Amino acid sequence: MKKIIAIAASLMLLAGSASAQGLGSLLGGSGNGSGLLNTLSSVIYSYTGNLTAVNLVGNWAYDGAAIALTGDGVVANIAGSAAATTMEAKADEYLAKIGITKGALGFTFNEDLTFTCTIKGIPLSGTWKTLNDGNTVQLQFGKVLKWLNLTGNLKKTPAGCDVLFESGRFFEFLKSALKYVAKQSGTSDTFTSMTDSVKDMKLGFKLAKI
Repeated sequence: MKKIIAIAASLMLLAGSASAQGLGSLLGGSGNGSGLLNTLSSVIYSYTGNLTAVNLVGNWAYDGAAIALTGDGVVANIAGSAAATTMEAKADEYLAKIGITKGALGFTFNEDLTFTCTIKGIPLSGTWKTLNDGNTVQLQFGKVLKWLNLTGNLKKTPAGCDVLFESGRFFEFLKSALKYVAKQSGTSDTFTSMTDSVKDMKLGFKLAKI
C-alpha cells in the first residue's frame, strides 16, 4: 500500500511538472531519454524494486558476443566464468568472419517504440517493446525484413546490457541482415560452425550505451 501511495505521489509531482513544460519536451526530453515516459519508468522501477530492468531508450554500440546456457526453458547465468569467456571469444571470432565487429553494428531505441539497427552503415528499422518489467525485448523489423521478429532476454551489465536470443532465430537474423546490407549471407561453413558451437545456448550482443 505504501508503494502505491508513493507512486501516486510521484505521478502527481510529474503532473505538476507537465503544467510548466511543453508536451513535446516533456515526452521527448532532449532526445537522450530524459522525457516523461523515461522518468515515469524510473519512478515505477524504483518503487517496485525492479533494479534489473534495462531501459533501452537511447543509442547502443555492439561490444562483443554474449552467450548464456539454456536448458528446460531456463537461461543460466554464466557471466564472468572462464567458460563464458572462452565461449564468447569463440563467438566473437565467428561473428568477425561475417563482418560483425565493434563499430560495425549499433542500435537506436526511440521513445516512440521505433528502433534502428545499423549494420555496416546500413539502417534496418522496426518497432520494439519490452515485456516482463523490462527484462525481455521484442523486435519487429519493418519493410525489408518485415517477416522477421526477435524476442530476446535482457540483462543489465556495467557497460549497458546483454541481449540474448534463441540461437536459431539469431542466425536467421544475421543471414537475412547481411544478405541485405552487404549482399552476402556469410559462408555456410561459418554459420554451420557457429551453430554447432552454441548448441543449447542463447546467443546475442553485448551492447554499450553511448
